[in-house]
Amino acid sequence: MFRDVTFATSCWERDWKTILLGPDYLKKKQIENHCYPFQEKLLIINNVSDLAAVKAAAQALIDAGVLTRYVVAEEAMLAPFGLSRSSFPNDWVYYNALAPLAAIASAQNPYLLYLTGDVRLDAPVSWIGKALRFMEKRPLCKVANLTWNNNYKEAKKEAQRTTWNFYVSNSGFSDQMFLVPTAEFRQPIYGEIRPDSHHYPRGDVFEKRVFSYLKNRGCLRITYRGGSYTHENI
Repeated sequence: MFRDVTFATSCWERDWKTILLGPDYLKKKQIENHCYPFQEKLLIINNVSDLAAVKAAAQALIDAGVLTRYVVAEEAMLAPFGLSRSSFPNDWVYYNALAPLAAIASAQNPYLLYLTGDVRLDAPVSWIGKALRFMEKRPLCKVANLTWNNNYKEAKKEAQRTTWNFYVSNSGFSDQMFLVPTAEFRQPIYGEIRPDSHHYPRGDVFEKRVFSYLKNRGCLRITYRGGSYTHENI
């Protein structure tokens, strides 16, 4: 039985052409290679100079059935999380947080899979159904993701334990890819900063805030052992 999941990714000035104009980047490498029937395929438009051009490209993908809809990220989307632009020390940190938070605020399904625009799957991986079943049986498991950049040894080293399909960790979070229960992450949970979260660079970024929230509550992250995503700056 498939659970209802929203797929979401984001684009900004430096990557929107790769994501929206490439022949198969979004359609195949970001969506289809997850091998899952997403109920919604959402694009967050974040920090672009020619908004009309980006909207037109996104609408063409909606017309082609690749996307369901797009949302333009705005500061007002931060209010339900107890945040505003002044919560972030500079524009980079602000826009870094705005994209995933806009996706969380906009998703219309019980679960959200979010990928940054510079994340792709170079080969099909059927993992989402396994992750959701695992998480639903274990309420402390709040985040799931694929292994990153084929670093299976690193993922195993960070794990608290290993199961048939997953590395289970009581520490760590990445905004590059996360599968989460939407309602819980829609709460105002982003104001906690732990002293041991400072390995995240560039200030109080989104990742640091989620890491602190999860760590404070003893939540777990699961990483799929059978497939990897590729993160490569565009």
